[in-house]
Amino acid sequence: MRKVIINDMDKCMGCNRCIRVCPIVEANVAYVENGRNKVRVDNNQCIACGACMHICHHGSRSYEDDTERFFDDLRKGVPISLFCAPAARANLGEWDRILAWLQQLGVRKIYDVSMGADICVWGYIRYIQKNKTTSLITQPCPAIVDYILLHHNELLPYLSPVQSPMLCTAIYMKKYMGITDKLAAISPCIAKINEFEENGNTVSYNVTFFMLEEYIKRNNIKLPEKGRGYDHIDSSLGSVFSMPGGLKENVEFILGKELRVDKCEGQNVVYKALNIFSQEDKINLPAIFDVLNCGEGCNKGSGCNHDKTMFEIDAAMDRARKNAISGRGKEYFEQLYQQYDNTLNLNDFIRRYRATPVRNVTIGDADIEEAFKSLGKYDQENRNYNCGACGSDTCFEMAIKIAKKVNIPENCIKKAHDIMRDENSTIMNLQSESIKSIETFKTDITEIKKMSDGIVVTVSGVDNLINLYDTMAKDIDRIATNVHMISLNASIEAVHAGDRGRAFAVVANSIRTLASETQDATSKITNATHEAKSALGNIARMVTTISSDISKSLNNVNEIYNRTKALMNRHVTK
Repeated sequence: MRKVIINDMDKCMGCNRCIRVCPIVEANVAYVENGRNKVRVDNNQCIACGACMHICHHGSRSYEDDTERFFDDLRKGVPISLFCAPAARANLGEWDRILAWLQQLGVRKIYDVSMGADICVWGYIRYIQKNKTTSLITQPCPAIVDYILLHHNELLPYLSPVQSPMLCTAIYMKKYMGITDKLAAISPCIAKINEFEENGNTVSYNVTFFMLEEYIKRNNIKLPEKGRGYDHIDSSLGSVFSMPGGLKENVEFILGKELRVDKCEGQNVVYKALNIFSQEDKINLPAIFDVLNCGEGCNKGSGCNHDKTMFEIDAAMDRARKNAISGRGKEYFEQLYQQYDNTLNLNDFIRRYRATPVRNVTIGDADIEEAFKSLGKYDQENRNYNCGACGSDTCFEMAIKIAKKVNIPENCIKKAHDIMRDENSTIMNLQSESIKSIETFKTDITEIKKMSDGIVVTVSGVDNLINLYDTMAKDIDRIATNVHMISLNASIEAVHAGDRGRAFAVVANSIRTLASETQDATSKITNATHEAKSALGNIARMVTTISSDISKSLNNVNEIYNRTKALMNRHVTK
């Protein structure tokens, strides 16, 4: 089976949207790369339903079809005819001009799949009438068929053997119209690639609406002014086959309510309905279960642009319906079916299925238990958290995926929340310890500041004492100078006194000597006090700087303390 879905892992954000919408448990594999969650597609399990492409907001999922190869072969002159799905009327605004342009490029014959849908409905009715079948699951949708062939073989006995409208068209073109060209499908569905491959490549190219429109835009194609129609007679009500319940409408238009036809469409419900179908009491099953992968049917298929509203599409289909039945009663369709009976062989439009079940990973209760443990879920309350954020509806389904190694515990939001809670608790404990350390440091630095402030005060007091001492030294020096002058005058008077003043002269000399020594001492003291004042000034400046730095540090510590305390209070409040 071809690889259809393409993964760009650089764009994958591991958001689990693809897991959530995928109907296949094993088709998406979650893993961790460089610390980031990623989800890749397993193309061996994938049924190409396209759900993951349209749900991905990051552009990680896309697909490939045969558009480029189709145009390359056309340019090379390869003979190609094509058929176009009826959904083109609702999706390709200028579909008739596009067909004219393709004819200009070399396409030889162009058919409408609506005609193949008419043949398909005829085949269903005749098959049921001939085989008295109790219940059939329709198979126009290749994603549904692959779901059964790959993953649910128990539904295979119910799968209708009548080919899809596209294959009915291809078979009609080749077998009944003698067209030997390679065939291309202008298609709304990416999974048609698989259908064509499983049917022996009867159709060589699947050219989807979206890729065709992108090719036209990218190459600035100017379409012909005049469009063109199809190379066969008008189709009938098959033109609305692409709508949800289109087959049901066709059958009931022919047979009324003779056959019970139930319908179901959309990835979120149809695969669950099929699982129920396989277990349902047969008496409750419809004659035909009309199922489609896409919610709006083929009109909004996986290969469509999805730029049209449902009302635009329904309006286009309503016009097609009115054109199909305009002037035509039930007799017209009875005659058409009679013509098919006369010209077509039902066996040519019957498909033989080959089941290709994928490897199913077998797990047991012990594996699921280990998966729950890896999620940190040990009690029933946690095992039924069922938030769905991992992409699974229930924690039990998540445990199964982990046991099968297609999902990882890191994708569990409850586990992530618990880890964050535990880490937050650890952080809170660390912060609490930090608060205590900060408080101790704050106390210590406050004491240091008090000491530094005390030193500044003490230094200031010492400076005042030195200034006082310097003043006293100056006073002593002044007294010594006066004493020196007095002793000098005394010596002079002693000389005048002669022998009587000799003894007084000796005393005057001693006093002068003492005054001189006193002046020398006060000079030394003055020099010492000047040096002490200079040194003390340096000490005062250093202590002031230290005190200022300690004040800044204390402010910073207070700010850190207050912020940490506020952060802890917020966490406690939460």
